[in-house]
Amino acid sequence: MRIKAEKLTLQIPSLLVKANNIANTVWEGAHNRNRSGIGDNFWQFRKYSYGDPAHLIDWKKSAKSNNTFVQEKELSTLQNIVIWRDTSKSMSFSSNKNIDTKAYRSDLLTLALTIIFSKSGENIVLNGLNSKLMHGKEAINFISSQMSEKIKNTFISKPNVNEIKNNSEVILISDFLCDIEHTKEIVQNLSSRGINGNIIQILDPAEITFPYKGRINFSGLEKEESILVGKAESLRTSYKKLITAHCNKIKKMALAYSWKYYLDTTDVAAESSLLKICNILSNHDSQKLDS
Repeated sequence: MRIKAEKLTLQIPSLLVKANNIANTVWEGAHNRNRSGIGDNFWQFRKYSYGDPAHLIDWKKSAKSNNTFVQEKELSTLQNIVIWRDTSKSMSFSSNKNIDTKAYRSDLLTLALTIIFSKSGENIVLNGLNSKLMHGKEAINFISSQMSEKIKNTFISKPNVNEIKNNSEVILISDFLCDIEHTKEIVQNLSSRGINGNIIQILDPAEITFPYKGRINFSGLEKEESILVGKAESLRTSYKKLITAHCNKIKKMALAYSWKYYLDTTDVAAESSLLKICNILSNHDSQKLDS
């Protein structure tokens, strides 16, 4: 564990540089985490809807069109963003030396999201370390330094729900390959307290496509018993149905509690994933899955 922590400490500077580059690319391109609400800054025009207050109508804009437009203001209330990432051993899996581990992708997204949230002026905290909410560069520097900290065993594979304040927005990052009832219990607990949430499920591509052939001995990273398979390809069809069904159950469970869901695979460019995640966080629809 000490060797692993020291190795991660050495990776943090380069990880932060990469996260910063990715975050800035997304931010400059299409960050759009702005949402309509009570505030002072103009956000966008939209067509008038029945029931909109008359004082919101922009008569100058409307006069140039056949439609009536109202001004929407940018929501100025700061949010408390809580990010939890799974640091269990299963996250260290990678099926190919050219593909990042799930843990590395999780850390990269955590830092990139922290940078984007800091640009929005929101308060951020990394769950499981009993730390305080921060914002701006202070949050970026502090959370990046926390990445190599050892999280208590209790909160390695599940968040510390008691540490999360009511009315926060939570982002849970994991492969979620555990029993779905465990995840449901956490989501149910947080939702009952008025906490909004987002699930980012990170999987290695091999965990979805099962590309294995021939005689293979599968051994787990969480001290599971190894399984010897004589003809791995014979299991591919049934495995793919099971993993797709599992992911769909997680998504449906999330939507049932008005949470958002995104499935990320480590072979996809991190910039692309982050942009889609930010779109989802900006109240767009959750990522669709195959039936």
